[in-house]
Amino acid sequence: MILDQIKNAALYRGLHPHIQAGLDYLSKFNGGGFTTGRDDVQGDSVFALKQEYLTKPPEDGMWESHRRYADIQFIVEGEEQMGYAPVDSLTVTKPYDESGDAALYKGDGQFLSLRSGWFAIFFPEDAHMPCRSLSTPSSVRKIVVKVKL
Repeated sequence: MILDQIKNAALYRGLHPHIQAGLDYLSKFNGGGFTTGRDDVQGDSVFALKQEYLTKPPEDGMWESHRRYADIQFIVEGEEQMGYAPVDSLTVTKPYDESGDAALYKGDGQFLSLRSGWFAIFFPEDAHMPCRSLSTPSSVRKIVVKVKL
């Protein structure tokens, strides 16, 4: 897992060509005219899901992980908690489903606060629980870039 501010994105561009494309997309995003939906960056290899929602309590969340894609989760506006735990420290509640590229888990992890301008990269070994509230529900605009590994 990587956690940083988008102004430092250049530090991570050499990790993988698709991560570079995703971080380049986010670095150029100016927030103007934000509309929810999908933006293709490089077809199914790199695409962005623009979301707007109210955060929810951590106790209502589920841990998830992916195998084919890494997530770059970037907060455009607002603040939320994101949980992180190594996959091998959790108990599987829903085995990996290839069609949805996801497995679900239960267990304990750490929660990090992200606010506007921050991003987190979650790799296949990183379970994560996004969209969680700090204390009360709050409005968030976020872009999740799906990066094929």
